Amino acid sequence: MKHLSGLLPAFALVCLAALCSCAKEPKVITNTIVETDTLYLVQQDTIFITTTDTLSLTEYVQDTATTFILVRHAETTGAGSDPALSASGQARADELRRILSNVPLSAVYASNFNRTMQTAQPVAQEKSLPVSTYDPLSPGPFADAALATYHAGTVLVVGHSNTVPALLNVLTGTNAWSNLPDTEYDNLFLVTVLEKGRATVVHMKYGE
Repeated sequence: MKHLSGLLPAFALVCLAALCSCAKEPKVITNTIVETDTLYLVQQDTIFITTTDTLSLTEYVQDTATTFILVRHAETTGAGSDPALSASGQARADELRRILSNVPLSAVYASNFNRTMQTAQPVAQEKSLPVSTYDPLSPGPFADAALATYHAGTVLVVGHSNTVPALLNVLTGTNAWSNLPDTEYDNLFLVTVLEKGRATVVHMKYGE
């Protein structure tokens, strides 16, 4: 359960200004809002919040911010140093394509490995987009470039159990996320970024 609020409450800033003899206004601190304690189940393009409450996935995409959809690669065969997707992994990649079918994407990124490229490919093919490669070990420069290039757009990024949390931390300006469990392939993070370090995160589950 992770809830992060501002580092300095507003009333503390007021008190500090009153005590300070200088006339300089206190700096405005923008809160980073992170929401990761509620998991949402995604089926097709519909988010099931409760048994009776549903919401379209597209309603999370805002045209005034950049949206990142972050997933780990799907299940692999485990064979060799660069394994391909297993039958289960291929099914999950197709499920990812299905749930994103109504979401307008500006770009699709994956690290340069079979498992990530193959996870991203069904989505990219349906959207008539290339799968662009990125360096998952340099999340900061990638985030800067993506925010500059796809302002108010939506970007799918397929990474790994350790690189997805690293990118989450960069986008939110926190250290709130640690490595994903090796056995979990169903996590989907929808990150709405107004600017780097100022973002909201919705954590979802998809597929079987």
